[in-house]
Amino acid sequence: MSSGRIGRASRWLGAVAVLSLVVSACGASTEADQEVVTVTVPAQNAPATTQVGVPGLDTPTTSAPVVSSSDPSPSGEVTTPTATGSAVKWTLKPLDKAKGIGPNEPVVISVFAAKITELALTGDDGSTITGALNEDKTTWTSNERLEFGTTYTIDAIATSNLDGSAAQVSSSFATVIPAGKLGVQVNIPNGGEVGIAAPIIVTFLGQVTNKADVEAALQVTTSAGDKVEGNWAWVQDEDFQKLGSLQSQVHWRPTKSTGAYEGVPYWPAGTVVRVDLKLKGVNYGGNLWGQSDLIKNFKIRKDQQIVLADASTFHLLVMVNGQIQKNYAVSYGKDSVPGRATVTGVHVVTAKHPEYKMCNQQFDYCNSLQKWAVRINNNGEFIHQNLAAKAAFGKENVSHGCVNMNEPDAQNYYNSAMYGDPVVVSNTGGPAMGEGDALYDWIFSAEEWKSRSAM
Repeated sequence: MSSGRIGRASRWLGAVAVLSLVVSACGASTEADQEVVTVTVPAQNAPATTQVGVPGLDTPTTSAPVVSSSDPSPSGEVTTPTATGSAVKWTLKPLDKAKGIGPNEPVVISVFAAKITELALTGDDGSTITGALNEDKTTWTSNERLEFGTTYTIDAIATSNLDGSAAQVSSSFATVIPAGKLGVQVNIPNGGEVGIAAPIIVTFLGQVTNKADVEAALQVTTSAGDKVEGNWAWVQDEDFQKLGSLQSQVHWRPTKSTGAYEGVPYWPAGTVVRVDLKLKGVNYGGNLWGQSDLIKNFKIRKDQQIVLADASTFHLLVMVNGQIQKNYAVSYGKDSVPGRATVTGVHVVTAKHPEYKMCNQQFDYCNSLQKWAVRINNNGEFIHQNLAAKAAFGKENVSHGCVNMNEPDAQNYYNSAMYGDPVVVSNTGGPAMGEGDALYDWIFSAEEWKSRSAM
């Protein structure tokens, strides 16, 4: 009895992850989401001098009544009535009384013709958000993310450059209350080791419509430096997790690499990879938000292993660092029968099973127990032992699409195989891999892969 394909199988995925995003500090401007507040301290009514300061600063100043930006004039400025005195102008981001602010949005307070001497940003949950002043003490920018569903209050004091008088401003805003916070799953476990064709796969536990902002929060760094380049590419939304709803998924793979083989830019062997998913507070669209950050560290196997599966030779070659390590007599799919030819193209090892029950309803068999099964496609294609096809090994192709092997060859190959190894199948007489197969990342040229990025 020959082996055959089973039905579509789930893509192999790693540990469940959760998400988040880094705050990027930026300078102040007078954009629509900022508020300009002008505070003028009357010279004739200047209060007594007191010492106030930002921690680490010793700049003396004077106290002044709080002037809230909650009642701006039509021009967007607020002033105290006075005939003389020095004006201190503030810009506030977010706007006073603003609602629905994203947790990853930086809070930026700037002052003109003055220096900030004291500033506190506190939440109604009792938290204090830290930040930093620029060198000339005119702009304060938060350096940690906010929390969801929290009202924050800004209290700041600045000292005029003209006469040393103090001006104070208070403002408040509220962060978004999300409809949902989504986690993620990553296919490669932390500390894992994978083959040179392994893509990084991030599956969101829901749909992402704001793909550009989400992609900007995903970072890949490697020990290979400029020896490897790549990018994220979005695939079609599917129910990857069998949850009864669609999920979004994005993959990262190299597009240029010193580890290329016959023009395919695989990972350089031995590369150490770090994946930073900075997704907390990132807006996914539809009021769905990133839940928390996640970091994954893994490495590419130290030796470049590639399987060359040329069906016209009835053999399977295991190449290690460009040299033939093993040459196995095998049998591929019987291409003279529709539906039985092995699919051509760069397959990727996604799972290994010492024993596996195979089914193929098209050819009327099920629960066929096979040993040393290495999955190379979610359409049911495996490399595995099948002693029923022993007479065909090295002579003819008789399987239902799998690559059949003898013993102990099947076990030997099984022991050498690793998730992410490429298996390059050719000359089968069958169809080429497409987006209905998985993993299909390597069917695209580098330029085609780049075009699937949302950036």
